[in-house]
Amino acid sequence: MRALVRIAAISVAGAALYYAGILNTIITQRPERPGAMAVVLAIGLALVVAVMALAGTGLGDSRGAPRAVRAHRAVWLFVCVMAVVSLAWLATVLRAQPEGWTPYHNDAIALNECAAGELLAGRDPYATLDIFRCYDALGIGADRTTPLRRGLFASVPLYPSDDQLDAAWAVRGREGGNVEFVSNPSYPALSFVLLVPFVALGLDTNYLYLASLLAAMALVVWRAPAGLRPFVLTGLLGAASITAFTVGGSADLLYALPLVIAWMWRERGLGALAFGVSASVKQLAWFAWPFWAMAIGTRQGWRAAARQTLVAAAVFVATNAPFVLADPRAWIDGVLTPTALPMFARGAGLVFLSTGGGWPLLPSGVYLALEVAAALGCLALAWRTRRTSPELGIVLAFVPLFFGWRSLFSYFFLVPLFAYAGLARMPLGSLDASEARDAGAITLFAMPSGPRATAGRERAA
Repeated sequence: MRALVRIAAISVAGAALYYAGILNTIITQRPERPGAMAVVLAIGLALVVAVMALAGTGLGDSRGAPRAVRAHRAVWLFVCVMAVVSLAWLATVLRAQPEGWTPYHNDAIALNECAAGELLAGRDPYATLDIFRCYDALGIGADRTTPLRRGLFASVPLYPSDDQLDAAWAVRGREGGNVEFVSNPSYPALSFVLLVPFVALGLDTNYLYLASLLAAMALVVWRAPAGLRPFVLTGLLGAASITAFTVGGSADLLYALPLVIAWMWRERGLGALAFGVSASVKQLAWFAWPFWAMAIGTRQGWRAAARQTLVAAAVFVATNAPFVLADPRAWIDGVLTPTALPMFARGAGLVFLSTGGGWPLLPSGVYLALEVAAALGCLALAWRTRRTSPELGIVLAFVPLFFGWRSLFSYFFLVPLFAYAGLARMPLGSLDASEARDAGAITLFAMPSGPRATAGRERAA
């Protein structure tokens, strides 16, 4: 019953990420050494578990006698409990929000929405967006910015305090000359172009991100073997980080949905188009490209991989070309913001031991070297196992980010969703209700009756 073990393992990894994310938020406000270690360890182990869950081809993993039924049932009971937690998070969307609540949970959501507004007004957001005008219109302030290690923050050792952020914000808002805050769109063009209809209608773009998550989950369940779908759906919900941090406010689903499509249907033209869209929304998708191309090349040949890559590149060029032609420098400065500007160390990966746990902060070059080494190691592992474990790449693509100078929690909370996209492609085989019961598996959803269950009912009658 390795299929059920794989599903449960990914869900448990997502549950670990859920609690790590909550603890990460608490410790960011009140640094604590043991807590920081717990966060880093939980995220690292979740990545390892997700990789292990995708090891092998999965051929026929639904067959076989159950082992350790009691332990298996206990794990699935935990998965079901976490699935209820996810459903509770989804229910919060329907509740009235408290006074003072804002949908602009971070600068990615806020700046992208303002960029869409600039585009509606006939202006190039990369060249004209003003963060102070944007934030005044949205009613938010410096606590939802990305500060830079220069200007008034040049001598700040780790990260500016709220008072320092507010003071610099007041000075630059009054006197101009902003160099302390990221103030332009930091992502490729589709990150805000896709928002234009919602901004034009005055709709909360967070509903678009939530709809993208639900669509991605539905596609994963649909792609999975029929007999395993109730368990995959329960597992997706049990991986509570996926739902909780989407509802909590994240624009990442706009790149995640097409990336899920691109991975699950990578041999088709749809997959290439979807990868182009994903890469045109956020740079995180770029990390998945070599693994995506490798998986295509292994199964269909390297000409097919090159062809799919050219289609994806054409989508990227077509969607970004108008902005490149309008102001090449502004577009380049925007898209390269995450790597070209002097940002503070921040994240939930290895660097969190220093920013939240009191360990010495190493030079940024050391973290870059670790990230590059991890990337090369993941590529080597994916290459060596490209035939025996063809789905590993979708998780391995995000492992190097754990070692970066910037390893934000938002880089990791969707890893279980991507892992399920890989699992859904595996030839796991079917599973009927009686086999699932024998294995001790539990699901929140009804299972279709398989041949064995049907025959059993007929004999009982």
